[in-house]
Amino acid sequence: MILAREQINRYLRHIIMTEISGPGQKKLLESSVFICGERVSDVAPAIYYLAASGIGSITCRLADDDGFDKLAARVQDLNRDVSLALAGDQSSEFRIYLGGPQFIKMCNSAFTAFAPSILSLHYGWQGGMQVFKEAAAFQLFLDKLPDMQPAVPAAAHNGSVSGGIFSTCFLGALSVLEVIKLILGIGEAAADFLYCNLLTMEFSQIEKAALARTLIELYTGEITAGEEAKLTDSKVLIVGTGGLGSPAAYALAQAGVGTIGLVDYDTVEISNLNRQILHAESRIGMPKVESAAMFLQEIQPGVIIHKYNTALTKENIFAILQEYDLVIAAVDNFPDRFLLNDACFFVRKPMLDAGVLRFDGTCMTIVTPENHCYRCTLPAIPAAGSTPSCAESGVLGPLPGIMGFLQAAEAVKIVSGQGVTLHDRAVFLDGLFSHFCTIKLIKQEGCPLCGTKPTIHELQQYQFTCSDAGDPQAV
Repeated sequence: MILAREQINRYLRHIIMTEISGPGQKKLLESSVFICGERVSDVAPAIYYLAASGIGSITCRLADDDGFDKLAARVQDLNRDVSLALAGDQSSEFRIYLGGPQFIKMCNSAFTAFAPSILSLHYGWQGGMQVFKEAAAFQLFLDKLPDMQPAVPAAAHNGSVSGGIFSTCFLGALSVLEVIKLILGIGEAAADFLYCNLLTMEFSQIEKAALARTLIELYTGEITAGEEAKLTDSKVLIVGTGGLGSPAAYALAQAGVGTIGLVDYDTVEISNLNRQILHAESRIGMPKVESAAMFLQEIQPGVIIHKYNTALTKENIFAILQEYDLVIAAVDNFPDRFLLNDACFFVRKPMLDAGVLRFDGTCMTIVTPENHCYRCTLPAIPAAGSTPSCAESGVLGPLPGIMGFLQAAEAVKIVSGQGVTLHDRAVFLDGLFSHFCTIKLIKQEGCPLCGTKPTIHELQQYQFTCSDAGDPQAV
């Protein structure tokens, strides 16, 4: 046996994926990653997902290490297989750089030898990421980085309202996905610069000829900021505190959302910990809403957490929804998703939906009655056994993080009145090949809920006909 029984249980969602399996997970546990960041808050999301995924040795270099001891304690509780330390060690097999141009150049100058690297730049709601396997290509990229300070002070572009929280979280999780692919030699790395703008939800691969111009524009663009008071007064309900709900709640708490409601009837299990970063070994067996609330109030003592240790039903859903501005659907089954969709339609609440399976993820925002509802994309619950489940096919640890952080960004844009949401689009990520695509969604006239001649006028009975049925978006 190459892994201990407890490790098999912990990494089961990885092990059942043929691209990883037991030998691949063992390789992750034997790997080392060096991460460079400006502040603990910048690197924390990446470190949580490195640790959850089982990267055995993580070392850091930080311009400001205030708060690192608390981070290290939480990481140790998340996964005791992993070591985390501040060090000047240059022997790690892989590197992740998170920060601005000048910091990355300064950090890299301290290394005497090259290691395969993921470079992530962030500025406000925008950023980008690229993978480098050769020293020459990495140096060419560094040479194109602009020698400039950002247009606004760092404190401003990393503030909650300007989107810095979401770009650092999103790029941190995305970088972990890429480093796992490098370690295991699977898929295709992001060999071109992957640009993202979370304010408009635009993603594009930048060709080499346009790279220098894109990098300059990235650090000279305007920073859009909403009213911070709107965040502290806002109330967001998250249904599900697992793979999607964990990152969504983490980012919203960090951003300063005043009240977060958590709905979940499950308890923490060791098999959750490869992707559900709000939980920990010491809280196995605890209700997930209690475990999540403990984590969130530790990192953001001012946040108000309402806990609903219950399953959603036709009987209780309206009472729970009524005090919230919007709902994040972070659920692992179709019946809950349909129940949420229909209830949100009847009470006119935006619903932010996402799902993951294996290396793939999707995200969309539902604002009815103006735009499409979930039934416009999937009119009825699929037949039992017609779709694979996460339990059957697995899910790579950082994938739910990427999608959950997108849900959180959408939530803040709605409550603060910023940017362009995914109300008429869906974003898809093929993580194995580092490719984002966006498709247009339209309101269907024949939709049984929101169409011109609706046939659904009240909540239905939402259930599978077989208890063994799966959900392709389970997390």
